[in-house]
Amino acid sequence: MLPKVGLGAFDMRRLAILLAGAALLAGCAAPAVPEAASAVQAVSSEAGTGHAGSRTEQLAVLDGLVDFGADTAGCSLKTARAAAVLVEYLSASEFEDGTADTWRAGLSGDAQERLALNWPGILAEAQAICADPAACADELASAGVETDFPGMELGGVPDKLTALDAVLCAQGQPVK
Repeated sequence: MLPKVGLGAFDMRRLAILLAGAALLAGCAAPAVPEAASAVQAVSSEAGTGHAGSRTEQLAVLDGLVDFGADTAGCSLKTARAAAVLVEYLSASEFEDGTADTWRAGLSGDAQERLALNWPGILAEAQAICADPAACADELASAGVETDFPGMELGGVPDKLTALDAVLCAQGQPVK
């Protein structure tokens, strides 16, 4: 005859805690979509217009540059995602004159530090997307980016990136 096996109160609590932990971890596995990506999706429906997006859209894209620290876990995927959002936005729109300057000037000290850490990687990734979007496809897919960059017109984006770089790299200089 086999012994009767049952779960005591202690084992039931342990099982409940394990199941709750597993459920929480499963929720963490889904890639988060930054708000900036939502703003870009709204703008990209008007792709090719070459207009400046709304101020809210512009600020959402810029805020995505400092939403993470380049020295944190998952930073390479976050960098790729931020670059993709920026390239997608710039392929359809542009920043109004002074928007990036004003945004940069209003950043807290911590956000200024994150920008200094993040921007070189984001810029390099954005330039790589423009130069050879197909070569970046696997990394972008790993970052949760679903945009079809090879099918987009990216010809004007490098010049816009250069202009934005001039503004964002002027961090030690007074804002005009």
